[in-house]
Amino acid sequence: QFRWLPPMQMNMLRLLAEEAVKGNKSFNTFKAGSFALVAKEISAQFGIECHPSYVENRLRTLRTMWTTIQIVRKKSGFGWDDNLKIITCDVKTYQEEVMAHRKHVEYLNKKIEMYDGLAIVVGKDTTTGSFSKSYVDIENEPDNGENIEFVADNVEEGVVDRGKNAVESSIIGSGISKSRKRGCAPSNTDDSVLTDLSDQLKEIAVALKEINRGPVDYTALYNEVMAMVANGYSEDMLVTAFDHLCENKKAARGFLAKNAKLRKLWMDSFLFTQL
Repeated sequence: QFRWLPPMQMNMLRLLAEEAVKGNKSFNTFKAGSFALVAKEISAQFGIECHPSYVENRLRTLRTMWTTIQIVRKKSGFGWDDNLKIITCDVKTYQEEVMAHRKHVEYLNKKIEMYDGLAIVVGKDTTTGSFSKSYVDIENEPDNGENIEFVADNVEEGVVDRGKNAVESSIIGSGISKSRKRGCAPSNTDDSVLTDLSDQLKEIAVALKEINRGPVDYTALYNEVMAMVANGYSEDMLVTAFDHLCENKKAARGFLAKNAKLRKLWMDSFLFTQL
Protein backbone atom coordinates (compact mmCIF):
# COMPACT_ATOMS: atom_id res chain seq x y z
CA GLN A 1 0.00 0.00 0.00
CA PHE A 2 1.12 3.55 -0.75
CA ARG A 3 -0.74 6.62 0.45
CA TRP A 4 -0.30 10.00 -1.23
CA LEU A 5 -0.24 12.85 1.28
CA PRO A 6 -1.01 16.41 0.06
CA PRO A 7 2.64 17.65 0.16
CA MET A 8 3.76 14.55 -1.76
CA GLN A 9 1.11 15.14 -4.40
CA MET A 10 2.08 18.81 -4.79
CA ASN A 11 5.73 17.80 -5.22
CA MET A 12 4.72 15.25 -7.83
CA LEU A 13 2.78 17.87 -9.80
CA ARG A 14 5.63 20.38 -9.62
CA LEU A 15 8.20 17.85 -10.84
CA LEU A 16 6.00 16.57 -13.66
CA ALA A 17 5.26 20.15 -14.73
CA GLU A 18 8.99 20.73 -15.04
CA GLU A 19 9.30 17.53 -17.05
CA ALA A 20 6.52 18.72 -19.37
CA VAL A 21 8.41 21.95 -20.10
CA LYS A 22 11.54 19.92 -20.86
CA GLY A 23 9.59 18.11 -23.58
CA ASN A 24 9.22 14.81 -21.72
CA LYS A 25 5.42 14.83 -22.02
CA SER A 26 3.71 13.67 -25.19
CA PHE A 27 0.15 12.57 -25.96
CA ASN A 28 -0.91 13.38 -22.39
CA THR A 29 1.61 11.01 -20.78
CA PHE A 30 5.25 11.07 -19.69
CA LYS A 31 8.37 9.12 -20.46
CA ALA A 32 9.42 6.37 -18.07
CA GLY A 33 12.39 8.46 -16.96
CA SER A 34 10.05 11.16 -15.67
CA PHE A 35 8.21 8.71 -13.42
CA ALA A 36 11.54 7.38 -12.14
CA LEU A 37 12.77 10.90 -11.38
CA VAL A 38 9.61 11.80 -9.43
CA ALA A 39 9.71 8.53 -7.50
CA LYS A 40 13.34 9.17 -6.53
CA GLU A 41 12.60 12.71 -5.35
CA ILE A 42 9.53 11.64 -3.35
CA SER A 43 11.50 8.86 -1.69
CA ALA A 44 14.35 11.18 -0.75
CA GLN A 45 12.19 14.06 0.52
CA PHE A 46 9.72 12.05 2.56
CA GLY A 47 11.83 9.10 3.66
CA ILE A 48 9.61 6.46 2.09
CA GLU A 49 9.92 3.98 -0.75
CA CYS A 50 8.12 5.30 -3.80
CA HIS A 51 8.20 3.29 -7.04
CA PRO A 52 7.72 4.79 -10.53
CA SER A 53 4.58 2.67 -10.90
CA TYR A 54 3.01 4.51 -7.94
CA VAL A 55 3.59 7.82 -9.72
CA GLU A 56 2.12 6.53 -12.97
CA ASN A 57 -0.93 5.15 -11.16
CA ARG A 58 -1.45 8.43 -9.32
CA LEU A 59 -1.29 10.29 -12.60
CA ARG A 60 -4.24 8.23 -13.83
CA THR A 61 -6.22 9.26 -10.73
CA LEU A 62 -5.38 12.94 -11.25
CA ARG A 63 -6.37 12.70 -14.90
CA THR A 64 -9.81 11.44 -13.86
CA MET A 65 -10.13 14.31 -11.37
CA TRP A 66 -9.20 16.84 -14.07
CA THR A 67 -11.83 15.40 -16.41
CA THR A 68 -14.47 15.61 -13.68
CA ILE A 69 -13.61 19.26 -12.99
CA GLN A 70 -13.92 20.14 -16.68
CA ILE A 71 -17.26 18.33 -16.97
CA VAL A 72 -18.70 20.14 -13.93
CA ARG A 73 -17.40 23.52 -15.18
CA LYS A 74 -19.29 23.17 -18.46
CA LYS A 75 -22.62 22.13 -16.91
CA SER A 76 -25.55 24.50 -17.11
CA GLY A 77 -25.87 26.67 -14.03
CA PHE A 78 -22.16 26.66 -13.14
CA GLY A 79 -19.68 29.49 -13.51
CA TRP A 80 -15.89 29.66 -13.41
CA ASP A 81 -13.69 32.24 -11.69
CA ASP A 82 -10.35 31.84 -13.44
CA ASN A 83 -8.64 34.32 -11.13
CA LEU A 84 -9.61 32.44 -7.96
CA LYS A 85 -9.81 28.97 -9.59
CA ILE A 86 -13.32 28.35 -8.26
CA ILE A 87 -16.34 26.64 -9.81
CA THR A 88 -19.27 28.85 -8.75
CA CYS A 89 -22.99 28.14 -8.54
CA ASP A 90 -26.08 29.21 -6.62
CA VAL A 91 -27.60 27.37 -3.67
CA LYS A 92 -30.15 25.40 -5.70
CA THR A 93 -27.65 24.24 -8.30
CA TYR A 94 -25.17 23.30 -5.56
CA GLN A 95 -27.71 21.16 -3.72
CA GLU A 96 -28.89 19.42 -6.90
CA GLU A 97 -25.32 18.61 -7.97
CA VAL A 98 -24.32 17.26 -4.56
CA MET A 99 -27.47 15.15 -4.37
CA ALA A 100 -26.68 13.61 -7.77
CA HIS A 101 -22.88 13.39 -7.34
CA ARG A 102 -21.87 13.55 -3.68
CA LYS A 103 -18.12 13.56 -4.38
CA HIS A 104 -18.43 16.69 -6.51
CA VAL A 105 -18.84 18.75 -3.33
CA GLU A 106 -15.04 19.09 -3.11
CA TYR A 107 -14.98 21.01 -6.41
CA LEU A 108 -17.78 23.53 -5.76
CA ASN A 109 -17.31 27.06 -4.40
CA LYS A 110 -13.86 26.15 -3.10
CA LYS A 111 -10.50 27.18 -4.44
CA ILE A 112 -8.92 24.32 -6.38
CA GLU A 113 -5.33 24.81 -5.23
CA MET A 114 -3.89 22.24 -7.64
CA TYR A 115 -5.69 23.55 -10.74
CA ASP A 116 -2.68 25.18 -12.44
CA GLY A 117 -0.54 22.10 -11.83
CA LEU A 118 -3.23 19.77 -13.15
CA ALA A 119 -3.65 21.95 -16.25
CA ILE A 120 0.02 21.43 -17.10
CA VAL A 121 0.43 17.80 -16.08
CA VAL A 122 -2.86 16.26 -17.30
CA GLY A 123 -4.32 19.14 -19.34
CA LYS A 124 -3.03 20.98 -22.39
CA ASP A 125 -1.11 23.85 -20.77
CA THR A 126 2.66 23.83 -21.31
CA THR A 127 3.90 26.73 -19.14
CA THR A 128 4.78 26.47 -15.47
CA GLY A 129 5.04 30.13 -14.44
CA SER A 130 1.80 30.52 -12.48
CA PHE A 131 1.92 27.02 -11.05
CA SER A 132 5.51 27.36 -9.85
CA LYS A 133 4.59 30.62 -8.10
CA SER A 134 1.49 29.16 -6.50
CA TYR A 135 3.47 26.15 -5.31
CA VAL A 136 6.02 28.34 -3.53
CA ASP A 137 3.27 30.45 -1.97
CA ILE A 138 1.46 27.38 -0.66
CA GLU A 139 4.66 25.98 0.84
CA ASN A 140 5.49 29.21 2.68
CA GLU A 141 2.15 30.60 3.82
CA PRO A 142 0.59 29.46 7.15
CA ASP A 143 -2.42 27.17 7.08
CA ASN A 144 -5.22 29.31 8.55
CA GLY A 145 -8.04 27.13 7.29
CA GLU A 146 -9.35 29.78 4.86
CA ASN A 147 -8.04 28.16 1.67
CA ILE A 148 -9.40 24.69 1.09
CA GLU A 149 -6.86 22.52 -0.67
CA PHE A 150 -8.08 20.22 -3.40
CA VAL A 151 -6.80 16.81 -2.21
CA ALA A 152 -7.72 13.45 -3.59
CA ASP A 153 -8.85 10.60 -1.35
CA ASN A 154 -5.89 8.68 0.00
CA VAL A 155 -6.22 5.35 -1.73
CA GLU A 156 -4.05 2.35 -2.29
CA GLU A 157 -1.89 3.04 -5.34
CA GLY A 158 0.09 -0.19 -5.57
CA VAL A 159 -2.34 -1.97 -7.91
CA VAL A 160 -4.50 -0.39 -10.63
CA ASP A 161 -7.80 -1.93 -11.63
CA ARG A 162 -7.79 -2.33 -15.42
CA GLY A 163 -11.53 -2.06 -15.68
CA LYS A 164 -11.47 1.30 -13.91
CA ASN A 165 -8.72 2.53 -16.20
CA ALA A 166 -10.79 1.60 -19.22
CA VAL A 167 -13.67 3.73 -17.95
CA GLU A 168 -11.28 6.62 -17.24
CA SER A 169 -9.87 6.40 -20.76
CA SER A 170 -13.37 6.44 -22.21
CA ILE A 171 -14.33 9.56 -20.23
CA ILE A 172 -11.13 11.35 -21.21
CA GLY A 173 -11.54 10.41 -24.87
CA SER A 174 -15.09 11.74 -24.88
CA GLY A 175 -13.97 15.03 -23.32
CA ILE A 176 -11.23 15.49 -25.93
CA SER A 177 -13.60 14.76 -28.82
CA LYS A 178 -16.11 17.35 -27.60
CA SER A 179 -13.35 19.92 -27.23
CA ARG A 180 -12.14 19.41 -30.81
CA LYS A 181 -15.63 19.90 -32.25
CA ARG A 182 -15.97 23.39 -30.83
CA GLY A 183 -13.55 25.13 -33.18
CA CYS A 184 -11.38 28.07 -32.24
CA ALA A 185 -13.05 31.12 -33.80
CA PRO A 186 -14.14 33.60 -31.08
CA SER A 187 -17.83 34.47 -30.97
CA ASN A 188 -19.78 37.47 -29.74
CA THR A 189 -20.71 35.38 -26.69
CA ASP A 190 -17.01 34.87 -25.90
CA ASP A 191 -16.43 38.65 -26.13
CA SER A 192 -19.35 39.26 -23.80
CA VAL A 193 -18.03 36.76 -21.26
CA LEU A 194 -14.56 38.33 -21.35
CA THR A 195 -16.01 41.81 -20.89
CA ASP A 196 -18.12 40.64 -17.96
CA LEU A 197 -15.10 38.93 -16.37
CA SER A 198 -13.03 42.10 -16.80
CA ASP A 199 -15.72 44.16 -15.07
CA GLN A 200 -15.89 41.69 -12.19
CA LEU A 201 -12.12 41.77 -11.73
CA LYS A 202 -12.22 45.56 -11.59
CA GLU A 203 -14.91 45.35 -8.92
CA ILE A 204 -12.77 42.91 -6.93
CA ALA A 205 -9.75 45.21 -7.20
CA VAL A 206 -11.77 48.15 -5.87
CA ALA A 207 -13.12 45.98 -3.06
CA LEU A 208 -9.64 44.87 -2.04
CA LYS A 209 -8.46 48.49 -1.80
CA GLU A 210 -11.27 49.24 0.61
CA ILE A 211 -10.67 46.28 2.89
CA ASN A 212 -8.13 47.93 5.19
CA ARG A 213 -9.54 51.46 5.23
CA GLY A 214 -11.13 52.82 8.38
CA PRO A 215 -13.22 51.19 11.13
CA VAL A 216 -16.18 48.93 10.43
CA ASP A 217 -19.58 50.63 10.52
CA TYR A 218 -21.53 47.80 12.14
CA THR A 219 -24.87 49.58 11.77
CA ALA A 220 -24.34 49.91 8.03
CA LEU A 221 -23.07 46.32 7.93
CA TYR A 222 -26.22 45.04 9.65
CA ASN A 223 -28.49 47.02 7.32
CA GLU A 224 -26.67 45.80 4.20
CA VAL A 225 -26.66 42.16 5.31
CA MET A 226 -30.33 42.11 6.35
CA ALA A 227 -31.31 43.89 3.11
CA MET A 228 -30.31 40.68 1.31
CA VAL A 229 -33.55 39.09 2.53
CA ALA A 230 -34.84 40.40 -0.80
CA ASN A 231 -32.54 37.85 -2.50
CA GLY A 232 -34.40 34.96 -0.88
CA TYR A 233 -32.22 34.38 2.20
CA SER A 234 -33.96 33.77 5.52
CA GLU A 235 -33.38 36.11 8.46
CA ASP A 236 -31.73 33.29 10.41
CA MET A 237 -29.19 32.77 7.60
CA LEU A 238 -28.44 36.48 7.41
CA VAL A 239 -28.01 36.82 11.17
CA THR A 240 -25.50 33.97 11.10
CA ALA A 241 -23.60 35.72 8.31
CA PHE A 242 -23.71 39.04 10.20
CA ASP A 243 -22.30 37.41 13.37
CA HIS A 244 -19.50 35.88 11.32
CA LEU A 245 -18.64 39.26 9.76
CA CYS A 246 -18.63 40.93 13.17
CA GLU A 247 -16.00 38.43 14.30
CA ASN A 248 -13.89 39.02 11.18
CA LYS A 249 -13.27 42.74 10.59
CA LYS A 250 -11.33 42.18 7.39
CA ALA A 251 -14.18 40.11 5.92
CA ALA A 252 -16.67 42.75 7.09
CA ARG A 253 -14.79 45.56 5.31
CA GLY A 254 -14.56 43.45 2.20
CA PHE A 255 -18.30 42.73 2.28
CA LEU A 256 -19.16 46.43 2.56
CA ALA A 257 -16.83 47.25 -0.34
CA LYS A 258 -18.45 44.71 -2.68
CA ASN A 259 -21.29 45.46 -5.07
CA ALA A 260 -24.61 43.59 -4.91
CA LYS A 261 -23.48 40.83 -7.27
CA LEU A 262 -20.26 40.11 -5.37
CA ARG A 263 -22.08 40.23 -2.03
CA LYS A 264 -24.49 37.56 -3.22
CA LEU A 265 -21.57 35.41 -4.39
CA TRP A 266 -19.92 35.80 -0.97
CA MET A 267 -23.17 35.00 0.85
CA ASP A 268 -23.73 31.85 -1.20
CA SER A 269 -20.20 30.65 -0.52
CA PHE A 270 -20.47 31.37 3.21
CA LEU A 271 -23.82 29.66 3.60
CA PHE A 272 -22.54 26.56 1.77
CA THR A 273 -19.94 26.13 4.53
CA GLN A 274 -22.73 26.17 7.10
CA LEU A 275 -24.67 23.28 5.52
